[in-house]
Amino acid sequence: MTALQVLDMQDNDNITGMFPPTLKNLCNLQEVVFTGTNLGGDITEQMERLPRCAWDKLQALNLDATNMTGNLPVWLGNMTNLMDFSVSGNQLSGPVPLGLGALTKLTVLYLGQNNLTGIISEGHLANLRNMVILDLSYTYLKVVVGSTWTPPFKVIRAQLASCQLGPGFPVLFKHQKGINYIDVSNAGIADAIPNLQAPELAALVLFSNYIPGSVPLSICDLQILAILDLSNNLLVGELPQCRVASLGISTLLLENNSLSGEFPSFLRSCTKITFLDLARNNFHGSLPKWIGDLSSLVIFRLRSNMFSGQIPSEITELEDLQYLDLAKNNISGIIPQSLATLKGMSSENQDPRQTGLNGPFVQTSERFGEVMEFEWYDDSLFVAIKGRELPYSSQLKYMVSIDLSSNNLVGNVPEEVGSLIGLINLNLSFNQLTGNIPYQIGVLQSLESLDLSHNQLSGEIPQTLSNLTSLGEFNLSYNNLSGRIPSGPQLNTLHTDDPASMYIGNTGLCGHPLPNNCSENETPHGHPIGEDNNVWSTEMSFTLGIIVGFLLGLWLVFCALLFKKTWRIAYFRLFDNLYDRAYVFVVVSWALWFRQASASSST
Repeated sequence: MTALQVLDMQDNDNITGMFPPTLKNLCNLQEVVFTGTNLGGDITEQMERLPRCAWDKLQALNLDATNMTGNLPVWLGNMTNLMDFSVSGNQLSGPVPLGLGALTKLTVLYLGQNNLTGIISEGHLANLRNMVILDLSYTYLKVVVGSTWTPPFKVIRAQLASCQLGPGFPVLFKHQKGINYIDVSNAGIADAIPNLQAPELAALVLFSNYIPGSVPLSICDLQILAILDLSNNLLVGELPQCRVASLGISTLLLENNSLSGEFPSFLRSCTKITFLDLARNNFHGSLPKWIGDLSSLVIFRLRSNMFSGQIPSEITELEDLQYLDLAKNNISGIIPQSLATLKGMSSENQDPRQTGLNGPFVQTSERFGEVMEFEWYDDSLFVAIKGRELPYSSQLKYMVSIDLSSNNLVGNVPEEVGSLIGLINLNLSFNQLTGNIPYQIGVLQSLESLDLSHNQLSGEIPQTLSNLTSLGEFNLSYNNLSGRIPSGPQLNTLHTDDPASMYIGNTGLCGHPLPNNCSENETPHGHPIGEDNNVWSTEMSFTLGIIVGFLLGLWLVFCALLFKKTWRIAYFRLFDNLYDRAYVFVVVSWALWFRQASASSST
């Protein structure tokens, strides 16, 4: 019987154990794959079922997401030919055995997303000179190495998110010039970003640390850097002005720092950028008109800064834009009218990969280097929706939203907003908007949150808003609205604890849920979406009928006068007689009036 070399049971639901007795001739096994199977049980007991004659021959052992528990076996170092060891996404606990350091041929180590504890020391790493991928992310491990220690390996990918690495910047990355991906987010780092000399770096993820100082100028030298996430740190000052023809950045996340200066001018050369987040900083000045040149932009967040001036109309040239957040700034002027050109908001359930969206919220197949694919990492954003801020991570790629709240915007709400049928969130609250609420909003069937409160909107509430069957949040309070409040199956289910809060501050409104009743002649008006074309057709038909009838009658009279000589003579004689009579009447009336006026003056 031929000796088995590869055992691949990936995603098999019928497995009851790693090496059942029915399997024979396992001594020459080189690769074992159980990824995605529900093996369960203690990992040491499962691995001990492998005959010892195979321990020094096994090269790859993949047990990711197999629901295993327990501690890693202390005899792990006996698998001297092991090159790929992957046990991520399980419920493993306890320390990592020091025998790991004996695996001198190890190139790939995935221990992430477990409950592992203890210390990773120089002894664990000193002999792993062939390692290129290291994943300890989302564990409770603490990496402790000397400040002068130089790692023997040249890693390409390092995932150490949520490990305890700080307070200094990890020396693991010293002399790692070929590194392609670094994720040391939420790692307790309280040290400044060093000058990186890693020309192959494509992703640098440092969010949720305590990193002080400024963003170093050396960032500009990373020509293939695609993802830079420095959000939730203590960074200050202006961003470096990179003087390069173009940068390859597709994702730039700088939220929640103390960065300042005007809108970064180097972004003009970042023509591939899809995700730009400068929210919660101290940026100021106006938005540049060249923002329309960032044609790949999908998510654009400037929330909670000090930007001023008007929203450039060029922003409507961003056809792929699906998330726009300019809330809590000092922006004035009107809302751009050409919203219909925002095609990224004009379709429902769009696949984000079709727009080229990359970064923390989309898993892609784009290859960084020649070794691995970029995968989603666990950053998240707080989105103001449904009256509160909710965290979004992987779901953000499906969020279609416009939030312009808490600014100084004036003018009307553009009717073109009705063309953005993919909208899930529309928040224009706390501005100075006037005019009527566009009835076209009633076609936005995906809309879950609509907030137009604290403006100066007037007129009646369109009956079409009762068509919004997906609404979970609705607020029209503190405007100048009047008339009867419309009702509908979805509107009647909102804010059941205090439904009047949706309409409070509009003294002209009446009807449920407000206490003041409507008079009989107050009926809800609007333009029902299904009847709007019929109304328009009826009015146009009536108008056209009058015009056509008048022209037809005039033509008939003209033809009769043209071809009937006797009618033409009689017609002009009639006008002569009418003229004579009018002339005599005017002359006689004038003479009588003049005599009476003269007699009155003489007496």
